[in-house]
Amino acid sequence: MPFLKKRLLNTIALALACAGLWGCGLFDEDVTTVVDGVRSHGSLIAILDDSLAILKNSRGWEEHAESCDYNETCDKGTMNHGIFLVNYRNKQQPYWGDTAKGIYHIMNGLAYDSTVFFYNDENEFGFWKIRKSIDVRGKMKWSEDCNGEKNIQNVRPWNKGNILLEGAQKCPFAVLDTATGIVTKLEFTSEYAWLEGCDDITYIDGDIVCLRQRNDRLCEINFEKSEGVVDSLIKSEWMLFDPPEFYGNAVKLKASSFDKNDHAYDFGDRLALIWGKGFLFKEYPEIWVKGNDFVDSAGISVGYSSEDLVVTR
Repeated sequence: MPFLKKRLLNTIALALACAGLWGCGLFDEDVTTVVDGVRSHGSLIAILDDSLAILKNSRGWEEHAESCDYNETCDKGTMNHGIFLVNYRNKQQPYWGDTAKGIYHIMNGLAYDSTVFFYNDENEFGFWKIRKSIDVRGKMKWSEDCNGEKNIQNVRPWNKGNILLEGAQKCPFAVLDTATGIVTKLEFTSEYAWLEGCDDITYIDGDIVCLRQRNDRLCEINFEKSEGVVDSLIKSEWMLFDPPEFYGNAVKLKASSFDKNDHAYDFGDRLALIWGKGFLFKEYPEIWVKGNDFVDSAGISVGYSSEDLVVTR
C-alpha cells in the first residue's frame, strides 16, 4: 500500500512538472497505431429472406504510447469495415462483398431494402447498399432533446423515406430526416400514442408495426399495427431473456427452454421471418443464431470466418 501511494504521488508530480515542459512522455510522445492483420469473423446485420443475410466485419486497431500503455487507457476501435451478402443455410462464397477505407460505425438492422446505415466520427451519416459503393450523405443535426449521436444501437426503416434510430441518449427512438439530416425524438403522442410500450418498431409495406411482449418473460409476442393486433407468436414453454427485436425481415428472440431436447435449452437467438402481415414461424425450417453461426433444426452449423468473407466486387 505505501508503495502504490508513493508511485501515485510520483505520477502526479511528474504530470505537474510536465505542464510547462515538452518532451516528458505524457503530453508530447510518439504514438503508434497497430492494425490487426486479420479481419474479424462475420457478424449479423440483417436477415433478408429465407436464405440470405447481410454480415459485417472489420479490422481492429489500437494506439500505443508510453503513458497510455502504462495506464491501460490507449484508444482502440475498428476500421476498414466490410459488408457481405451470404447464404446462411448453405455455406458458399459470398454473393457480393466489399470493404471501405476509414472508420464507419455500421448499425444493425436495415435502413431500406438490402441497405445498411452508418455514421462516422465526424457525425456524418450515409447508406451502403448491397452491390453499390458506400454513400456518405451529410451531417446529422441533433435536436436539443436528443443529443446522443454516439449511442445509436440499431436502425429501422421509417415512413416518408426517413430512418428510425434506436438507443440514442435521451431518445430511445429518434427519427432521422434523410433529406435534411435533422434528428428529432419520436414522441408517443397523437397518431403515435399506440406505440407506447412497444419493444421494437419498424415500417413495413406502408405500415408502422410494433413488437410487444405480452408477458414479462414468456415467449408470447404480438405483431401490431395501428388498428390492433394482426398476428401473434406464442410458445409458452419458452422463456425470453431479452425483448424481441427486428433484424431486417426477421424477428430475433433470445429464447431458452427447460427441455434438453429443445434448441432453446442451450440458449440461442431464434429467427422468425416476417412476411406480409405477420410471422412466418413454421413455414420455413427453423434457424438459430449462436455466436456468429447459424444453426438449423438438424444441428448443422453455418458460419463465415474472416477468410470466408472475400471481396467480390
